[in-house]
Amino acid sequence: MHLNHANLPVPNVPATRDFFVRHFGFEVLPGPGGDKFAILEGKNGFILNFMYDKESESPDAMVRYPKNFHIGFYVDTPAEVREKHASLTSAGITVSEVEELNRGGFASVTFYCYAPGGLLVEVSAQG
Repeated sequence: MHLNHANLPVPNVPATRDFFVRHFGFEVLPGPGGDKFAILEGKNGFILNFMYDKESESPDAMVRYPKNFHIGFYVDTPAEVREKHASLTSAGITVSEVEELNRGGFASVTFYCYAPGGLLVEVSAQG
């Protein structure tokens, strides 16, 4: 058994979809489309679905995920983390500083940013 997909509610499906296509290399798969639902596939075959959050007040609202909820991208090297950080910064995305962390004996080079609507995204590599 392996993890197949994640379905996440977001206030603005097109903006979130476009963020992951442009900045993280996802591909849009055929589906119902429109502004309410999107199916994306990552390079490793992972499916990421975005569904309109009916509880959102507007497309500019922030989604209410539990504290510390995030999705993470793991890359091969700390240099790739820094490259992605620079790429997102150049695109005008607000990103945290790149940090060298040690959590429970696991050293990593990590940064965070938010996708449209407030979905927290982590990018890290073993450090």
